[in-house]
Amino acid sequence: MRQFLASGFGLMVLSAFVYSISDVILKILSRSLPTTEIAFIRFLLGGIILWPILSSMKISPRGNDIRILVLRGIFGTVSFLCLLKSMAVIPLSLAMVLFYTYPIFAALFSFLLIGEEIGKKDLVLIGIGLVGTYVLINPSSHSFGMGHLFGLFASALGALAMVMIRKARETNGALIIYFYFCLVGGSISFPFFVQNFRMPDLQQGALLVFLGLALLVAQVMMNQGFKYCKAAEGSLFLMFELVFAGTAGVVIFKDPISLHFGLGALLIIGSGLGLNWMNRKS
Repeated sequence: MRQFLASGFGLMVLSAFVYSISDVILKILSRSLPTTEIAFIRFLLGGIILWPILSSMKISPRGNDIRILVLRGIFGTVSFLCLLKSMAVIPLSLAMVLFYTYPIFAALFSFLLIGEEIGKKDLVLIGIGLVGTYVLINPSSHSFGMGHLFGLFASALGALAMVMIRKARETNGALIIYFYFCLVGGSISFPFFVQNFRMPDLQQGALLVFLGLALLVAQVMMNQGFKYCKAAEGSLFLMFELVFAGTAGVVIFKDPISLHFGLGALLIIGSGLGLNWMNRKS
């Protein structure tokens, strides 16, 4: 068990499981509270918890390569807000499948931003993923709307955040990376939090506190896991979240499973697995 927890695979799978629990809580809270309020309280609790931990471990909160840490915070924050918006209006399982199109965006961004070559097999897999996305959202149907677009925006920005995490992990610890995420995220969401604040009841307050703790644990495990595996490997392992959250969506929220959903999800997951596998081999 100890060896499992000290491996990249073990940390990423556990992170994916805790993330899936957080997804369920986010879906519940997004029905009754503003998304910016959920986000700000999440970031606030994370920062409050991390500050004494960093102090006790004598870790400077300044960090290294601040530009990368801030960019990771910006991309991650806006991605999180978009995912919340998506969860609020479409089924959880659908929102998560759309979010997990990020391997497609990661491959495209790697080509556009840092000049990594895209092979013929990669292009085929990207094409399969795009077809799967089209089938899944079924844009000709009346159900297509902003929830689907927010899910795709969350995916694209999440892919950029993953690249920044991997880069930041070269010179920063997992706690510092998450601390900057909370710092940047809190700064971005605070004005909207003040404007749209709604007093949570006792149950909502308890869920918000639990959410802050769960996301802190999941993020730190993920950041630590990237120390032991490549970005492509880590992204591959994190896809377990899709399985966990998708199952929860069907069981808890009675998400509908249609032919469009099944076929689109299969194509997207297959594309993501294939892209991660190709990157891992290279």
